[in-house]
Amino acid sequence: MIPVRVSFAVDFSTDRTSNTRKAALWSLAARVAELRPEASKLDIAGALYARERLGTTAVGGGVALPHTVLTDEDASMIVVRRLEKPVEFDAPDGMAMDTLVALMGGKHDIKWLRAALLRLGRLAQQGPLRHQLRTATTQDEVAAVLAALGLDVHTDQKFCDTAHTLYPERKASLGLTGSFTLR
Repeated sequence: MIPVRVSFAVDFSTDRTSNTRKAALWSLAARVAELRPEASKLDIAGALYARERLGTTAVGGGVALPHTVLTDEDASMIVVRRLEKPVEFDAPDGMAMDTLVALMGGKHDIKWLRAALLRLGRLAQQGPLRHQLRTATTQDEVAAVLAALGLDVHTDQKFCDTAHTLYPERKASLGLTGSFTLR
């Protein structure tokens, strides 16, 4: 049996208010709940907090990889949040985090979630890609960095519709103009 390759929907946004790890994870959970209205913000936040209690998800260089498994029905996604105020995440290098690269997916694709975490973990060693991710200003730039790490990414039409409804003035600046696949 040949395993099915998982394609990750990508979202990119800025968190302008969080100044602690807990607040940043709460804000991240709120963003995921906006994108997936069927998901509970409290459940997502609880899962992210529980994972962080196991050990920091910070990989260093200003980047953290919070991740969790949602329900069976949820499609895989990567939500990149730029933190306007860097926050302490107990990173191995002591650097505060300004970029969260959150990996979420359903129970049906747990093997690919693990593989994706390994690829995303390369950001710790690949300074130029990490820098590109941390300085990206559009969703297309974020998607290009994720594709360079070997991930199959796309902008999900549902994300486009949700972002248009919630942030009409920012749709173009986030690169939410349609669907595409990077390989």
